[in-house]
Order: sequence, then C-alpha cells, then structure tokens
Amino acid sequence: MRQGILGALLLLSAAAPVWAGPGKTTANFLKIGVGPRAVSMGESYTALADDVTAIHYNPAGLAGLNRQEAAFMHNEFFDGVRQEWGAYAFPSQYYGTFAASYNYLMVEKMDAYDTRGVKTGQVDAADMAASIAYANEFGTANRLAFGTNAKYIESRLYTYKAHAFALDGGLLWLSDKDGTWRLGASVRNLGNKMKFIEEEFFLPMSLHAGISYNAPMPHPLDYLGWTFTAEAAKDIERPPYMAGGFEIRLPINLYLRAGYRDNMDSGMGLSGGFGVRSLEKGFTGPWWPEMQLDYAFVDFGRLDRTHRIAITIRFGENKQGEYVFPVRAEELRFY
Repeated sequence: MRQGILGALLLLSAAAPVWAGPGKTTANFLKIGVGPRAVSMGESYTALADDVTAIHYNPAGLAGLNRQEAAFMHNEFFDGVRQEWGAYAFPSQYYGTFAASYNYLMVEKMDAYDTRGVKTGQVDAADMAASIAYANEFGTANRLAFGTNAKYIESRLYTYKAHAFALDGGLLWLSDKDGTWRLGASVRNLGNKMKFIEEEFFLPMSLHAGISYNAPMPHPLDYLGWTFTAEAAKDIERPPYMAGGFEIRLPINLYLRAGYRDNMDSGMGLSGGFGVRSLEKGFTGPWWPEMQLDYAFVDFGRLDRTHRIAITIRFGENKQGEYVFPVRAEELRFY
C-alpha cells in the first residue's frame, strides 16, 4: 500500500501545473466525461477505472482488463452540441494492454455576422482527439499498474484550425486480486499550447487522485454488491474540487448509479444512471461476446440535462488464451 501511495504522490508532484486562470485554456472538450458509468458516478473514476474508458480517466486501469473490449458512446450535450466517442483495448498475457480511442465533438452550423451586423452566412466548429495507450501490471502480485496515453488534438472553427499533442499518465494500486480497495492517480492533457491564428492557449491539464471500495453490502443485503468512489482533482483554471459516486449491483446484472461533483459552472453537480449487462457471457457458446448497455444524465441547472448512452462489448479469449465460459444469473454472487 505504501508503494501505491508513494507512486501517486510522486506522479502528482512531478506534474504540478502552472495556474493559468479562467478562460486561458482551449480544447476544453477534453474535460467532458466519457462513458455513462463514470459520468453517472460524478466522474469519480480515477481509482475505479476497470473498463476501456480507463483510457480517458486513468490509463493504468487498462492493465486489469481480461478480454478485448470495445465501447461506443453518444452524448447529447447542450442544444446543437453532440459528442461521439469510441475506444478499443487489447490485453495480452505478457506484454500489457494496448488501446486506442477517438473523441469527436461537433457544433451545428450557426449564423455569422460581420462587424456591421450583416449576415454573412453560417459557421460551424468541431474538435477531435485521437489517442493510443499502453498499460501494464508490475510487482510480485500484479497489484500495481501504470499506464500512459498519447493523443493528437485538433480544433476547428470555421476554416481556422489548431492542433496540439498531449500525454496522460496514471498509477493504480489494488489491495487484493479482486480490487476491494483501489487507489489511483492520474495527470491528464499534459502537452504544448494550442495556437489559433496569433494567440496561444494552454491545454486543460488536470491532476486527479481517488479511492474506491468494492464489496458485498452488509447482511442481510449481502446478495447485492456495491461500489463507492471518492476523488479530489485540480485543473489549471480553477480551485480544487471533489467528486464521489455510488453503484449498486443487482443479481440480475442491473446496475444503479448516482454521483456528485462540486464546483460545477452550472447546476447542482448531481448525476445518475443505470447499466444492464447480458445475463450470460455467451448466448450460444463461450466465444460469444458479453454486451453491456449504459445510460447517464447530468443536471446542469438552467443549461438543462445532458444524456449519454453507450454500448460495451467484451469478446475473444482472456489473457491466458482461454475462452470465458458463460456465467448465468443464478450463479452471480458477491461473496
């Protein structure tokens, strides 16, 4: 445990950011949460990070994946703004986990006017980030993991474009092979400035550290499982903030979630959602993919609510080269 805490502190101290101040960053679409599970839990996901969305929150979490995993998300953001995100991860037995993701945010066309207020046509805008990541476990019990993520970022406003490169890095520590307690730390969007025409802007770099707990609920509800997460974060635009999340797992593979995040620009910082996983990992055989559907909403007050929906597919052999046999609903237990 000391090694995990020490590694997290070293990561955070080595990447201490310069205070940029409000309005000094660009490519802020990188701060928009991906994956309905993480978003519904207040984006308190740095320590949990146990699926392919770890490529966004803490790439070290990719090291714990056991099968190939792909996810596709649609985010119906505020009026006229939509986000599409996808990722794929390939875990190997001896060489760690390799992953890639694509993040695209687009704004519908809007009217444009000159300095005299005369309409000149329409303009639109779009942002894109493409990432490749690597993660691996180390230590005698494989309870420590590290990961890194390199990304290319491009922003377009009408005919003007700007681009930048950035790195993410993360560490993860598990108390046991089941990950009952997890500690995580990550730095995101550490890179060069992005230049639009003649002006340069910082990327939205941030530091995150969190903890999660995963276990059966107390008796007599020990047939249910639950997960709790808590996280502290700091970005270069505003003071530190806290986030927390909660998930209940029912034996029928239904997941109920809620979260909170403070220091939001609008709204109370509340979020929620649910997930449904296929009752059997194989419908016709162990080679059949396991599928999961997740939904999340976030309350932004006067700006209304946002809605995310995603499908996750886990398929192929596990890291040991074996097919994962079906797990039926009546066999699911959390003790």
